[in-house]
Amino acid sequence: MSLDRLRTDRLHLRGWEASDADALYAVLSHDEVWPWLGAEPRPCPDVDAARRTTLRWAELAGGPLGVWAIEADATEPTPCGSALLLPLPRSDGRPPDAVEIGWHLHPAAWGRGIATEAAQALVGRARAHGLGGLHAVVRSGNTRSLAVCDRLGMTRLGPSREWYGTDFVDHVLDL
Repeated sequence: MSLDRLRTDRLHLRGWEASDADALYAVLSHDEVWPWLGAEPRPCPDVDAARRTTLRWAELAGGPLGVWAIEADATEPTPCGSALLLPLPRSDGRPPDAVEIGWHLHPAAWGRGIATEAAQALVGRARAHGLGGLHAVVRSGNTRSLAVCDRLGMTRLGPSREWYGTDFVDHVLDL
């Protein structure tokens, strides 16, 4: 299933494609990015792994959910990162009952409001699909992502091990 394309004033969000593997590898292998991602952070090992990730993400698309490639504008058609709405894995192994909003951008895209603008587009999508709320889980030292949560108006619930089986600062946004 393919993702709906989303547009903001400056951004184009679309599904990742296998041809984007080099761009995704540049994000997921960057030493300033990968340490913040996932339950057990590790860099993406190579472009082939990034290509497989694009294919896996394409399978996750459905309803309001998915992982979008972020293009900064028509002059930068290469994705600079991702924005996502996905089921949030519970640490206790029970089925997910919450939706995660998230983002990961190449450092060249930092400081330009791209993560916030992309996340705001996904908040609108979640509302339009009738979701009741969103969570963002962020490692405590990730000041940039913590600031995005603040700009989105999320309530900081504090440290938690409820998700992914590891420590994150949990945030919630009631829709």
